[in-house]
Amino acid sequence: MLLKSIKKVFILSLILGFGFLTSCDDDDTTKIQEDIVDLASADSNLSILVQALQRADLVSALQEDGALTVFAPTNEAFQALLDSKAAWNSLDDIPVETLKSVLLYHVLPIYAPSQNLSDNQGVTTLNGEALTVDLSSGVKIESATGQSVSVVTADILARNGVIHVINEVLLPSALPQDITDLAIATPDLSILVAALQRANLVSALQADGPFTVFAPTNAAFQALLDSNSAWNSLDDIPVDVLTNVLLFHVINGNVTSDLLTDTYVNTLATGPNSEPLSLQVEVTGGIEFNGDSKPVTGLINIAASNGTVHVIDKVMLPPNVVTLALNNAGFTSLVAALTDSRHTTDFVSILSGDGPFTIFAPTNAAFQALLDSNASWNSLADIPIATLDAVLKYHVVSGANVQADQLSNGDVSTLGGTITIDLTSGAQINTSSMQTVNILVGVATNDVQGTNGVIHAVDAVLLP
Repeated sequence: MLLKSIKKVFILSLILGFGFLTSCDDDDTTKIQEDIVDLASADSNLSILVQALQRADLVSALQEDGALTVFAPTNEAFQALLDSKAAWNSLDDIPVETLKSVLLYHVLPIYAPSQNLSDNQGVTTLNGEALTVDLSSGVKIESATGQSVSVVTADILARNGVIHVINEVLLPSALPQDITDLAIATPDLSILVAALQRANLVSALQADGPFTVFAPTNAAFQALLDSNSAWNSLDDIPVDVLTNVLLFHVINGNVTSDLLTDTYVNTLATGPNSEPLSLQVEVTGGIEFNGDSKPVTGLINIAASNGTVHVIDKVMLPPNVVTLALNNAGFTSLVAALTDSRHTTDFVSILSGDGPFTIFAPTNAAFQALLDSNASWNSLADIPIATLDAVLKYHVVSGANVQADQLSNGDVSTLGGTITIDLTSGAQINTSSMQTVNILVGVATNDVQGTNGVIHAVDAVLLP
């Protein structure tokens, strides 16, 4: 598509600018065999330009027949561009779309050797923005961002155009902003920027990605600080805690609001065994993240060169298994069973501990089936507390964080007895009471990872 666009623009430019170009010698390029890329590749001082063209997939575009003019930055010019941003140690650190936009800003769809340039002449690049020629003191090119860049070597003729070597990389005004740039340019995200700097995550969000970032406002961060009497500023939050909190706000992929569903998504934050922590997404009845964080009206789907930003009204804290269950409407019966006031076992305190735990969580339908199995059980309150206590313990494996792909056939000890994992006909559990219970496989039902364990939904209450 890009090659076709270049051809179309070039043909149109030739028709419109024929009179301007006729002063060139028609034989200037007819005997030259090398194309623009060949000549740049042969010049050691343009090696970074060639690498940039390769990374941006523009090599073939500059090898096409036609007549192009390329302002070619030197290696020193590219190094200065990399030095201008702490996160850019090499071309690989510049988002591809940003790099492509910059490179296209150096290409004219016409043949313009120096003899055809005039003072104050405006020329439109393949980026769509204009450059201005300044001949008042040597040959200089002025960019849309106010740069005045010198041509250090002019009129390197190729079979398909001409190269003018310049001493600085030209930057368009419409340069795509990466996620960090967008945050820096948004006053209400200044505390987020400060947090990213403290956690040394700025460069991570300037990488290619793509990423989707849920960006808490300044008020959201202030509410976080106010929630802990020991936290008067970001400096009071341990760096490892702050880092994992921030990474919990980032997922891989470019996820706009229309792609959100009721599910869990893996974040860049990690829990036991370095497994990615799960972020709950709800869209039914309005978008919510992690149970109670909402997007700020008008500040979602903000496009960056390396992803998408959704501004949210609360800092999301990575959840443990208890919080994950509390936030999931499909586990309300489980939560009610765990928090029954008749218990002598404090399940909430136990499951809020370090763990790790693997929990097989019966759905609401599973609990309703349990009640329906006994005519005298109309609600959880009708189940003898000793029975309920034993049943709940039978669903908890302590000391292990076992994700679905780590399950294996065999016996597993729970807090309430032994269950048997059977993977021969799907993911199933055989209980000591001769049940065969299905582990529900899906992004919203298994591998729901918390800070202290993992939850797998099951379709029946396990009975010891």
